[in-house]
Amino acid sequence: MTAPGHTTAGVSTPVTLINAFSVPMTQQDRFLSRWKDNARLMASAPGFVRARMLRAMSDQAELTFVNVAEWESGTALDDARRNPEWLASIQRLINDPELDAKARPMVYQAVVNVEPGDELP
Repeated sequence: MTAPGHTTAGVSTPVTLINAFSVPMTQQDRFLSRWKDNARLMASAPGFVRARMLRAMSDQAELTFVNVAEWESGTALDDARRNPEWLASIQRLINDPELDAKARPMVYQAVVNVEPGDELP
């Protein structure tokens, strides 16, 4: 599996890590198993709010999985990324010779929130 380097979030406000993955059909179960190992560690980190792994509904999708992880702050995410156990888990996912997957992680901040009944200007 290949993954680009992570940038630091470096903010005290909430952030969302969105990581899109391209995973061959025959490797999806193995990928999810490895990702769940990583998610267990992520979920125990201070400042972690929640994560969801979404799977494309079409077998033709280039991006087969999308992970959306919310954090209380960018600094909490940065701290979690320095955890040696989490780093080792990520390396197991990236270095698995039986996974030919590509990751595209990026950290985002919300700029517009819409809820039922909201009126936008």
